[in-house]
Amino acid sequence: MQVNTAELNTLKTYKFTVIFAKYNNQWLYCRSKIRDVFETAGGHIEPGETPLDAARRELYEETGALGFDITPAFDYSVTHKCGETSNGQVFYADVNTLGSMPDFEMAETGLFDALPDSLRFPEITPLLFTQMQVWLNMKAAEAELWDVYDINRNLTGRTHRRGTPLPKGDYHLVVLVCHMNTKGEFLITKRAPNKSYAGMWEFPGGSAIAGDDSQTAAIREAQEETGMILKPENGINIFSQQHTQKHSNAFFDVWLFKQDFDLKDVVLQPGETVDAKCATMEEIRSLVKHAAFVPDDFLDDLFAWAEKMLAGKV
Repeated sequence: MQVNTAELNTLKTYKFTVIFAKYNNQWLYCRSKIRDVFETAGGHIEPGETPLDAARRELYEETGALGFDITPAFDYSVTHKCGETSNGQVFYADVNTLGSMPDFEMAETGLFDALPDSLRFPEITPLLFTQMQVWLNMKAAEAELWDVYDINRNLTGRTHRRGTPLPKGDYHLVVLVCHMNTKGEFLITKRAPNKSYAGMWEFPGGSAIAGDDSQTAAIREAQEETGMILKPENGINIFSQQHTQKHSNAFFDVWLFKQDFDLKDVVLQPGETVDAKCATMEEIRSLVKHAAFVPDDFLDDLFAWAEKMLAGKV
């Protein structure tokens, strides 16, 4: 089975809807009367229905949602081993009123911080959930302007407004800031309930805004998200990536700063972060293992660089 996502309204001939819904800052899932696993609301688009019509109907029928705002987010396709491909649309819904469960196929709803452990369609839903986090993050600050780079990381002189897909061949810059003290502990923050990857721990970071170079963006993001003022001479851009899972149209720079800090000096950003703590490399690995840390594929490389920095080899 192969699962792909695409920009909204590009695949056409839709057969299914999937709705990732939130209620009281938690993800709302439902469980069928004949199964012991949870799933998102969603299902077949009936004849004469638009995908939005179907999404609204399915959300009510499968969760009892009475009041909600629902928005189409992106398209997806599933290709089975037999070669058959089905297309669908994925929606995001903010539910403000839940009524009684309608007497259809679902037995109950459940609220979760992320994905349920027991999940229907385990080959599909996690991939769509990851893309939903990307979509939510893109929508979070739509007034923000990015510098546009070409494939060789040269500035084009153009800017792009966040919240809309970058045209093919255009790229922007994303930075991640790993702030480590001389004990080898990292400063990590916990994302606010209203954010994508809600309630998960992470390293500070984000998109460079127009006019930022990589180092400027890293220092600015650290100060905005933690209140820490990092010194340029204490940091090194340990590596850059292109086409990461979360940032397919971005150059992704990972910065490592070795600079002592005191947790009492951390200033959390309202609406962005709700907690901060020191964490060792092993503690971060444990958070990742238990799906409590925003997924990244560079941790082994980061920790190897951190050990070299602690040993004075870089």
